[in-house]
Amino acid sequence: MTIKYEIVQTTPKLPFKYYFHDGKDIKHVPPHWHQSLELGFLVSDNVLKIRDNNATFTYHKGDIWLINSRDIHEAQFESVKNVFEFCLLIDYDFLKQIYPNIDQIHFSLHGRPAQLSQLIPYQEIEKQLRIMIQLLQEPKTDSDNLNLTGHLYILIALFLKNFSRQITSDTLVNESLIDKALSTINTNYAENLNGTILAKRLNTSVTTLNLQFHQAVQMPINKYITTVRLLMAQKKLLNTDRNIDCIAIECGFSSTKSFVRNFKNWKGTTPFQYRKNYV
Repeated sequence: MTIKYEIVQTTPKLPFKYYFHDGKDIKHVPPHWHQSLELGFLVSDNVLKIRDNNATFTYHKGDIWLINSRDIHEAQFESVKNVFEFCLLIDYDFLKQIYPNIDQIHFSLHGRPAQLSQLIPYQEIEKQLRIMIQLLQEPKTDSDNLNLTGHLYILIALFLKNFSRQITSDTLVNESLIDKALSTINTNYAENLNGTILAKRLNTSVTTLNLQFHQAVQMPINKYITTVRLLMAQKKLLNTDRNIDCIAIECGFSSTKSFVRNFKNWKGTTPFQYRKNYV
């Protein structure tokens, strides 16, 4: 249940990873993030809610969305029945190779657009995705891999031309700094850790780290640290018999009182009651 950092490795033949989500009793995908660009397509007649950096979007059959690199997001299906979701995880290093200024681009697509000027490219994106789905479900040859990569180039060009905007120079993200910050938090959340301590570890100022972190993750540093701790505490409440005091300490809270207060603000109930309701 912790926020996970997913590293997408480029395969020798394809510059992306992909998956078909068919339900299998999984209704909720917990908060996570990755360096790759995530392109999703809800093929089946279902309802999917995605929370992306504190904003919630609802998608229906035929909807396509794009999640920017490092965006913290989670997904919730209305039902596990009739689920067919296709997702591409496009390798970020590949994107930088073919479009060096990709760090200065922010993509924005959350379902079928209302503007007529964007509707035609949206329909072309849907067409390209359906072709890729068909190709990926069949045995692949080297020529098929070239074909898939060609369709990926078309998709990227369509997004850059129709569903992107330039990030101003004063809001550019220091990728290396953010990667180190997120990795340090996810590994050391149980320690005495806050924005000031993290800035010292990363040899930067608190002001710089806060500005960069908010730009990249759309969440204050200390709130992110608390969120990671709460998610891990939730997992321990559901999957272990440890008492509340132990869980508070193991998850990095300064006291049981602090843990209970933050958990109640998050879930609307105390950790004890939450465990009683769901275990």
